Amino acid sequence: MKLVIIFLLSVSIALAGFDQRPPNFNVGNQRAVFVDFESATYDINYQADNQAAVVKTEITFYQAEKGYPIFDLKIKPMSVNMGMEYVGQTLVSPPGQVTSFRMLQKELNPGTHTISILSQLKSGTRYDTKRKNWHSVSSAFFIRDLKDRMFLEKYLPTNLEYDQYQMTMNVSVSGTKRFHSLFANGKVTKHSEFKYTVVFPDWYTSSSVFFHFVPINKFVRWYLKYPSIDGRQIPVTIYSSYRFYNHYVKKKAWTVMKELEADYGPWPHEKLIIYGTGIKGGMEYAGATETSIISLGHELQHAYFAKGLHPANGNAGWMDEAIASWRDKGHQSFDKPFYHSANLGAQNIYTRKTDKRSYEYGRSFMAYLDYQLKDISLPGLKDFLRIYFDKRKYTTVTTQDFKSDLEDYARMSFDSDFFQYIYGGNKTSHKHDHSHENPHHPTITQEQIDSIL
Repeated sequence: MKLVIIFLLSVSIALAGFDQRPPNFNVGNQRAVFVDFESATYDINYQADNQAAVVKTEITFYQAEKGYPIFDLKIKPMSVNMGMEYVGQTLVSPPGQVTSFRMLQKELNPGTHTISILSQLKSGTRYDTKRKNWHSVSSAFFIRDLKDRMFLEKYLPTNLEYDQYQMTMNVSVSGTKRFHSLFANGKVTKHSEFKYTVVFPDWYTSSSVFFHFVPINKFVRWYLKYPSIDGRQIPVTIYSSYRFYNHYVKKKAWTVMKELEADYGPWPHEKLIIYGTGIKGGMEYAGATETSIISLGHELQHAYFAKGLHPANGNAGWMDEAIASWRDKGHQSFDKPFYHSANLGAQNIYTRKTDKRSYEYGRSFMAYLDYQLKDISLPGLKDFLRIYFDKRKYTTVTTQDFKSDLEDYARMSFDSDFFQYIYGGNKTSHKHDHSHENPHHPTITQEQIDSIL
């Protein structure tokens, strides 16, 4: 019976994510349809001597409606096949032109299908060819959420953020005698110093994966154990260019994890990877982060809200930044937000990036919710967030999910508050300068990203 319950729960979670997909749309007389990935296998081969990387991807997906399936890959694929049949693809935009996807140029009936994609991996990859036969590769899938198409689709074929599916990466490097190693937030199997396999949990999305493939002698690496409140010894990997940097990272990480476990429950991941980059800001992944020491607390908070449960789309991205920013400011409580009205969560339904105002405006709204909950003799927002996280853990969530759970908790309606402060129902904006960047997620150039490979 227990196994049946677990199976049904996993099925319901997967279907819930698929239900959060955007509406299908027409491209001329073709019906573009969003699909549900069941699995994706990536064979990634780095050719160090040729300074090239080729990816062979096999994706199995379910399609509910007859039409032309959608997936995404920022770089144009070399080929797409279904069995022995070559299938074309084209870049299309949905109504409102807020983003782009790739659409197969083949109409498929409802059911389960498999496609094979051949592509190159160029972004986020650097080669060192100074010594003959000892070439090296540094490659990482570093993501960002404030710009469009900056998740896994920047590197590999994938689906949109609503979809959760099993990913397997078979990674190899050829054309060199230099050993390489892999940091990844999945189950890593080392076959040799040149070949690895990593299997990621089936609740991961296109914004979950942490992947960093480097020469084996690069970085100072610490392998530690963190004692969780549930009795587990959580494997923790800390790496950076300096031993003293690792020391400060470890000291702060232990303090923050103790705080977060006390607030929201046991660490929700099987491991923790911290890459201390030394550059400003950071970015969160599921149980991993590349970050400065200053931003470490902010990013670890995201292990619960953002990567312990995932926003299903761009209109849900404001929530996790609001919650983390609320913590950054000491869990403040305000009788009203500082702004009059803003649209953080009701933009074009196909939006895939987070509104930059989510940090400051969202934090103020969270402080307002905390005040309201305490005003009706409830413990406050932190108590609600613990219950909300426990319920929604390992799923994808929308703004409506957050709102409905909040209303169930408080036994009152928040319609007018969300209408005004989150959905921009009152057109009159509060005059406030929000042009400055959040220090934890500043604009990062491609050159800066390349510098930390």
